[in-house]
Amino acid sequence: MTAKVLLAELRGRGLEVMAEGDLLRYRPKSAITPELLDRLRAHKPSLLKLLAWEGRDLEEANRRGFVAKQSREPGWISLHDPTTGEWHDFPARDCFPSITAEAGACRKGGAA
Repeated sequence: MTAKVLLAELRGRGLEVMAEGDLLRYRPKSAITPELLDRLRAHKPSLLKLLAWEGRDLEEANRRGFVAKQSREPGWISLHDPTTGEWHDFPARDCFPSITAEAGACRKGGAA
């Protein structure tokens, strides 16, 4: 199993996994089983690297004019591709937590 597969599985279970320096943080803590904790420990270096890359990708997207907003369809997120000007819809469950948070912020603030 790769770190990417593990991270997708954890997110599919509703867990949020974050990197803080050389530490992995996750919530809700009550959802972590001893088996999941062992897998997190085994893949910690790869997970930290993957989470760092995700953060860089989002920072770069924001710098280039990335916009995420709630789609017209419930449970979907619309993402704007600043390189083409096109909008693309994705299931919210498949998006990174930071993207769903941005989409929620756009909805509350009325932006985009």
